[in-house]
Amino acid sequence: PEQCAAAGDVLRRAFVLNRPVFGICLGAQLMALAAGARTYKLRYGHRGQNQPCREKGTDRCRLTSQNHGYAIDAASLPRDWQVWFENANDGSVEGIRHARRPVLAVQFHPEGKPGPLDSVDLFDRFVETL
Repeated sequence: PEQCAAAGDVLRRAFVLNRPVFGICLGAQLMALAAGARTYKLRYGHRGQNQPCREKGTDRCRLTSQNHGYAIDAASLPRDWQVWFENANDGSVEGIRHARRPVLAVQFHPEGKPGPLDSVDLFDRFVETL
């Protein structure tokens, strides 16, 4: 993800202009980097479907589709960014969001539909920011 500097420039401009952004997979990593956070290579990566992710602050755990080898370093997130989802298996970051801006991102693939409609509500949440 660190090799995608041009995308980071576009994202930083969108943040400053307060534009709604919803990042998925690499998009989540790029958003974290654009915000000033770091990413790191996972030892084995997260691959396949039925990967459990907990939504922070709730009792909800989603079954997700995933295919990524990098993760966001939670400790490096600026204070106005929050961990939104975490991997139930290893605790790695699976989603981030800005505290005040209409900016959301998930590391997993909500469009992958591991279950009938497990994460379709994430798109609804994004549309509400428009």
